[in-house]
Amino acid sequence: MKKIINLVAGVSLVATVAMADNATLANDQLGDFLIAPLYVAQDNMCSKVTVYNTNTTHSILAKVAFREQLSSNEVDLPIFLSPGDVWSGEVCQKNGDVVLTSKDDSNHPKVASVLATGKSLTKQSIVSGHINIDFTMGYIEVYPIAEFDEGNTKKVSKALLVDRWNKLIKGATPSKLVTKGVDGYSLSGSVTFKTSNVVTSMLPMVAFKGTHDKVLRGSTIAYGNDTAPDVLLGTNKKHQILKLLQKNEADFTYTNYGKNQYVVFTYPFGYAQGQVRKYKVRVRDMEENKDIKKTEVVIFSPTPKPKKHANYMKNEVAVLSVSDIISQTKNPKMYKNGQIQVTDITNVSDVQLGAGKKPSFIATYLRIDRNINKKDEVVNVSYIPTK
Repeated sequence: MKKIINLVAGVSLVATVAMADNATLANDQLGDFLIAPLYVAQDNMCSKVTVYNTNTTHSILAKVAFREQLSSNEVDLPIFLSPGDVWSGEVCQKNGDVVLTSKDDSNHPKVASVLATGKSLTKQSIVSGHINIDFTMGYIEVYPIAEFDEGNTKKVSKALLVDRWNKLIKGATPSKLVTKGVDGYSLSGSVTFKTSNVVTSMLPMVAFKGTHDKVLRGSTIAYGNDTAPDVLLGTNKKHQILKLLQKNEADFTYTNYGKNQYVVFTYPFGYAQGQVRKYKVRVRDMEENKDIKKTEVVIFSPTPKPKKHANYMKNEVAVLSVSDIISQTKNPKMYKNGQIQVTDITNVSDVQLGAGKKPSFIATYLRIDRNINKKDEVVNVSYIPTK
């Protein structure tokens, strides 16, 4: 964990670059860089984060970064995955703080006991010098650091993986290191949403291939300082990922006048306070009617005229209430079930690929209902089509 792991510092970063393909979005949920666009740790709602190494003959060293919703201030930690291994941790709100708990043997031994009892992301971020933070909602990045070809499926000692990690920090080349970087067919992940320890929904992580084409060595991977994608992926790969996620419209359906329904826009790689995006919105009714020829067709009710002024989203993770959007129409009662189009999304702040440009985002639909025990729970979370 940041500032806690007192590892070797002062060694310059060395990267051995190999020929690599351009970054692509994975369609099989396997990759060499992962983004979970949403976690929730608020009141009685918790999120379990899981990272999988599906490779049964290779070990992988990686970093998990939890980023809060306002400006992506982070708390990160290294994980050590042997072949076919899994890491998991759970974030919950406790006494006003967001706490990460993990009893996984893939944690660094220096912080294993701390994580087992629970580590406050809120307090850790403050200790690291961050202000204006809110970890009750955010997103997660999983950065691979190195891959090792074990040559068989036998269990690999976690102590050996930690030793290899320490050698990389010192600038050395551990045995069995894959010098061309981490492959795009091994890492996968998910976020499971829970209420009172009962699973209510699950969201797979977005995976990218072709992002990790270099071996990193030196003090940077010791996590003594905040980590940026420019360092672990390289500026070119970061730019490629932003281009892959660059959109300006998201479309989704709603029911029951949008009650308890939200659309969440996650804007990775902004990392700045006070980020602003403007957008327009269209609300449509999707009731089925009959035309004058008695032919059954779907009739789109009249679309409300867009406001002359734009709406605005703020922060790295922006949440729009569907019911609030519908309430702004001329006749909200006519929009019980239908479709909403969030269009013309544009960066106002100079973040990501620049002010005035289409932003890079991942959009998710979120429904939060109150259960029979009068506790809020994530009933449904899913990805929204974007273009």
